Amino acid sequence: MIKYAYLLVLIMVSSYSNSSELAYRNNEIVNPKALQPFFEALKSLEMQKTKTVSIIHIGDSHIQADFMTSVVRKKMQDCFGNAGRGFVFPYRIAQTNGAFDIGFSYEGVWRHCDLLHSSNCDVGMSGYTLFASGNAKFTIDAAKKEDNYAAFTKLTFLTNKGSFRPTEFSSHYSQIEGNRNVIYFDQAQDSLQFAPVPENGDLPDLQGIILENENPGILYHAIGINGSTLAQYLNCQNFEKQAADLNPSLVIVSFGTNDGYRTSNGFCVSCIKENYEATIAKIRSHNPTTSILLTTPSDHFYQKQDNPNAKKIVDVLLELAKETNVAVWNWYEIMGGSNSILKWKNEGLARGDLIHFTKEGYAIQGELLYEALIHQYLN
Repeated sequence: MIKYAYLLVLIMVSSYSNSSELAYRNNEIVNPKALQPFFEALKSLEMQKTKTVSIIHIGDSHIQADFMTSVVRKKMQDCFGNAGRGFVFPYRIAQTNGAFDIGFSYEGVWRHCDLLHSSNCDVGMSGYTLFASGNAKFTIDAAKKEDNYAAFTKLTFLTNKGSFRPTEFSSHYSQIEGNRNVIYFDQAQDSLQFAPVPENGDLPDLQGIILENENPGILYHAIGINGSTLAQYLNCQNFEKQAADLNPSLVIVSFGTNDGYRTSNGFCVSCIKENYEATIAKIRSHNPTTSILLTTPSDHFYQKQDNPNAKKIVDVLLELAKETNVAVWNWYEIMGGSNSILKWKNEGLARGDLIHFTKEGYAIQGELLYEALIHQYLN
């Protein structure tokens, strides 16, 4: 099954490449031995010795919309089983865009803060925190896919205080004593409304939601923050604890676009390296054996010309692969290197800003990342 799915991806990506001016270079993982603990976890899952393998993928706007990561998630779950949708966040309440497959609606008064615009915002992995008022409610709609793959039997709220509960008390659910943030349902749910439950008179905040179906398989948590740099993401106060609670076998780090969005004189290579080193240390602080994969930024333009800082960041990540035993997926090189974003735009795969990709372009990126991971796993 896994080899069949891998071959299907090769055919799909190859057929597109052959019909365009794009030629993908060296779609390989640099320092793949760093992923061995992750591959061992996948093998254990295949042999039914492990029930769930968790993957966390953090990044900027390339990740927040979930276009690329949704493809990797679907391919991984097709091969190894679907353990649930994983991390979701009601970005709509924070007045920003979110994933296309999970809908959120809300009523009442909400406040929000985020790590880009609030210096004293206590945030977690999502980079956002929502604050509920007494009349606030929100609804999760996970029924937007025909195969209903996001239906859940277990829901976990990531909060600093307080919790939420279903407003429809006819729904059969239970909560763990001493931890009201984990809710179990006796049948799969795909659309449900929640209201705040105060704690010592204080209304709850919300930093994220984890959706699981309690089946064996992959949980792929995609977490992106539009416009963010890795330096800013390091200010997520609750990242280490929340990441540790998800117990990831693999953490994928996809920053660099905004980090390199500087003039050459204002760009600090040593600062970039220090930020990645600090991120790697944070990830390993609770689980030293977690595999880490750094993906390089894509080729992109800055001030109407190709951004030379992107290649400098690539070189930093390749250095880190040797020095800190992490793996690297060199997306910059794979997509074609300097000025290749113009070719992607000409093919209708990159947007006019020459930074972001179209949905089709992100889909190809997701196929290629999955291909690189599975190729290494099978070999």
